[in-house]
Amino acid sequence: MYKCIFACVLLVTAWTAQARTPEIVLKHQQMLYAVVQVEAGRGMGSGTVIYSQKNEAGEWETFILTNRHVVAGAIKVGTEWNPQKQEDVKTERRSPVKARWHQYNNLSAFIGTSGKTGDIVAYDANADLALIQIRDRENGVSHVANLLPEDEHLYQGETVYAVGGGLGKPPFMTDGVLGHMEEVVDGYPYLLATAPIIFGNSGGALFHRNIDSRRYEMIGVPAMVSVAWGAGAITHMGWAIKMGTVRAFLRSNCFGFVLDDEVEREECQEVEE
Repeated sequence: MYKCIFACVLLVTAWTAQARTPEIVLKHQQMLYAVVQVEAGRGMGSGTVIYSQKNEAGEWETFILTNRHVVAGAIKVGTEWNPQKQEDVKTERRSPVKARWHQYNNLSAFIGTSGKTGDIVAYDANADLALIQIRDRENGVSHVANLLPEDEHLYQGETVYAVGGGLGKPPFMTDGVLGHMEEVVDGYPYLLATAPIIFGNSGGALFHRNIDSRRYEMIGVPAMVSVAWGAGAITHMGWAIKMGTVRAFLRSNCFGFVLDDEVEREECQEVEE
């Protein structure tokens, strides 16, 4: 009996020591901590920090990528009478949104959240993407997602990780494989992954592990989950917006500098002037 208890204690101790590996640390730093909860009106979803750097004026610029449907409650489009034009004109009002980061001790114990206010600076209803800029210009964000390089290839069957706040919970990781890469929905290409997602994961991130660079990279934005008639959500059939769509969205809205397109930033500034 005593030998059995002693062996069990040794086993638990060994497991605990092994759990905090460099790989676990990397998963937290490069995936989990880059994903936040996004609150917009009565809606809640997820978002991913894709940029946080100082600009030429010395101010921090921090951007969070999410789905347009996550922040739809903060966008009001309508018509109002314009006395100058003497006609009804279309109007749009965007309310501030909240982003919440979650903190942990020892990569395990949840100790609370911190929040920042942001503004919706761009969105595309057809592509279902939106970009939030954090109002805090004095402080940056430590953990930013590594974006899939434009020339990097993905492989069907490789391991992927979905990170997001499913059902309003703090962001968590699930894993699976890349199942299908050529699905087209409303004219936009999507990735199918078997990493389970559920409502609330929208706007988070789908990652893979780049073996060559030894880092986790964002390869898509979870946006939809498959639904079977009479069976409800099929959580292991989730669809993510491909990074090509993300890059096109950022560049068309003059945020190509997030992708290190410095020349494009200068061109956009010239157009504005």
